[in-house]
Amino acid sequence: MEAIRRFSCDSEEELWRQVAIDITRDKNLTSYSAQLSLAGTDIFLDLDIDLGGGFESGSSATTFMAPLPNPVELRFALHEQDWMSEIGKFFGMEDVRLGWPELDDAFIIKTNNTEALKALMADENLRQVLLQHPNCEFTLSVDSDEPDATPYLTFSKDEAILDMTKLQEVYHLLFTLLQRLG
Repeated sequence: MEAIRRFSCDSEEELWRQVAIDITRDKNLTSYSAQLSLAGTDIFLDLDIDLGGGFESGSSATTFMAPLPNPVELRFALHEQDWMSEIGKFFGMEDVRLGWPELDDAFIIKTNNTEALKALMADENLRQVLLQHPNCEFTLSVDSDEPDATPYLTFSKDEAILDMTKLQEVYHLLFTLLQRLG
C-alpha cells in the first residue's frame, strides 16, 4: 500500500502546481492518494486505475472527500439521472428541483433542505463543474447513525480524472462549498 502524500500551501495555485508535479513523476500511475490542505481545510484525493488484463476490461475511479469541521444539518445526494432513476421516480423516489433546468435534468437530487442546497449551489461556475461530470455522485452525508458522526462532502466518479485542470476544478468546487458550510 502506497503512503498518502501530503501537501499544504498558502494558495490553491501552488497546491495544484505541487500535485501536478508529483503526479507526473509516476509514469505508471495506478494509484494516487493525497491530503490537500489549504486555509485549514483538508480534502483527500484518491485516484485508482486498474488496467485489467486477460478478460478483464479494467476500471478507474476518482474520489474527493472532506470532513466538515463544524456540524451542519444539511444533507444531500446528487447522482446520475438514468433510465433506472426514471423508474424509481415513477414509484415515488425523491427528486427535488432546484430551479436550474440543466442541473435538475442531469441529476437525481435528494436533500433534507431544498432551500439550503439551492443557496449553497447558487454559483453558476460551481454548477458548471458538476455538469461536466453527469455520471458522478456528489454527497454531503454521514456514514454512521451515531449522533456525533462527522459529515463528509464527497465527489466520486467511476473514471479516473487525469486532466489536472479538471481535477483542480472539482477540488475548487469542494473547497468553496466547505468554506460556505464552515
